[in-house]
Amino acid sequence: MSVSSQLLADNRDLWATITDHPFVRAAGNGTLGSDAFHRWLTQDHWFVVGFRRFLGRLVELAPDEHARDLLAGAFPSLQAEIDLFRRQAAQHGLPLEVEPSPTTLGYTSLVLAAPADGWPVSLTVLYGAERAYFDAWASVRERTDERSPYWPFIDNWSSPAFGEWVDDLAALLDATLTAPAPPEVERAFRRVVRFELRFWDAVHAGERWEDTPR
Repeated sequence: MSVSSQLLADNRDLWATITDHPFVRAAGNGTLGSDAFHRWLTQDHWFVVGFRRFLGRLVELAPDEHARDLLAGAFPSLQAEIDLFRRQAAQHGLPLEVEPSPTTLGYTSLVLAAPADGWPVSLTVLYGAERAYFDAWASVRERTDERSPYWPFIDNWSSPAFGEWVDDLAALLDATLTAPAPPEVERAFRRVVRFELRFWDAVHAGERWEDTPR
């Protein structure tokens, strides 16, 4: 078994929850409320801006030109993604200069700190985050169509092109490590999965700093 397959298999219980999360189901069946959508849009924009900085650090950390080419090739799509967030926010009259929620700040901090733990852990974090988003939005795509008001986002993260990028990351991870994955890699992947779930929880229910202990 490859490392990428092992990580998914070891976290199959949580992974099933990602693709069947109430936020994901509501986005698919058209019952997602505007409040939850607006929270997701502003919080995910904050995360993606940090994610771009993370990807830049990974390009510097990559061990060879093949890996650097693969990672750097994602920047145009990532910029298009950020532009999509900004267009949608403008259409909905939403300011994007918002305070990140505790979960958004924690998840973004995890991603930005990963390069300090080296290339295998950083690549694992990147693969986990991208695989989670592709699988979640692909499950939304199966339940809806182009008439959905959320279609631009659904199409962005469930497209064949994005799926190929995620598969290429899996191949790069499998070329970097052989199974079984070392403990630090297993720990990094599970943290990503847990943060993905907490992020969906936070934007769906509405997380506030006032609700957490000071």
